[in-house]
Amino acid sequence: MQVTVELSQANILIVDDQPANNRLMRMILERAGFKNITTTFDSRESVRLYLEGKFDLVLLDYNMPEMNGIEVMQAIRSAKGNVHYLPVLMITAVVDREVRHAALNAGALDFLNKPLDHMEVVPRVCNLLTVHLLKKGFEDQVRIRTRQLQEANEKLQRAKMEVIHRLGRAAEFRDNETGNHVLRMSRYAGLVCKVLGSGGRMGDGLGTSSYCECVESAAAMHDVGKIGIPDAILLKPGRLTDEEFAEIRKHTEIGAEILGGGQEEPLMMARTVALTHHERWDGQGYPRGLKGEEIPLPGRICAVVDVFDALVSPRPYKKAWSVEEAVALLIRDKGSHFDPRIVDAFVANLDDILKIREELKD
Repeated sequence: MQVTVELSQANILIVDDQPANNRLMRMILERAGFKNITTTFDSRESVRLYLEGKFDLVLLDYNMPEMNGIEVMQAIRSAKGNVHYLPVLMITAVVDREVRHAALNAGALDFLNKPLDHMEVVPRVCNLLTVHLLKKGFEDQVRIRTRQLQEANEKLQRAKMEVIHRLGRAAEFRDNETGNHVLRMSRYAGLVCKVLGSGGRMGDGLGTSSYCECVESAAAMHDVGKIGIPDAILLKPGRLTDEEFAEIRKHTEIGAEILGGGQEEPLMMARTVALTHHERWDGQGYPRGLKGEEIPLPGRICAVVDVFDALVSPRPYKKAWSVEEAVALLIRDKGSHFDPRIVDAFVANLDDILKIREELKD
């Protein structure tokens, strides 16, 4: 029986402590057309060979010194994390039913009896190789398809994040004095989130890379509700009246309405940020008067980074504060306006904050 081209390229390991048996099996397989055959007389060496190689089939003698065939399979399974599938064809002169049952339980897929029947060897080898290569091909296709789905999902997530980011910038374009404010505070927010996560102070999966990326993108949407504020108020160069300030405060709820209804995490978090970035730790903020940890973490982070960047940036109605003045205000107001942990994380990483500020300066 001649094997197919595909089967002829299979990697086969022959393990038998008798050199004559090894030579005989190799001769049978090579005459049938198999190209890649490895042999060993040492059952202990066979474990190392299998673990280091990529064998499609192992022809494994049962009765060997040091380790018998069943012990070889048990060693391989243990080393590979107790795998259930081993491409093993057991060769044995033992006809005891208990031995065969033990071999099957250890992972043997089929048996060849000694003395070998030359007409039986190649068909059994081909049958097992066909099943193994089909299984491997299916697994390869599953891995490829899984990777493709992951890549497609990552691209979709990046596209969603980009849309969110650009919508946030669109709101800022209405206030042409803010420059790169939205970019800076988004980066600040992502950095602070990672710092809090790495410090072990955030539970329930918060602080993971994906969560912090989501916070960073959501931060860009904090003022999207400005789209609904009249230009006469939004672009007013002087101080706002009480009525005008009441109107501009509505941008939090307008933003939440714009972003409402989405079921994707980035949009839900963006809605949270838009609604809660003006809440205060002491409960004196707006629009809901939430207090302490009632305020979602992304909103508490954005409250700190938004105020800092607004203070150190010039506005039509004020000059830019110095970094030292802005940091002093954050420290003064932690525990009243701001979550103390977030202020501490921000200040402790001020050098990195200032690098971002320099990179994205107006």
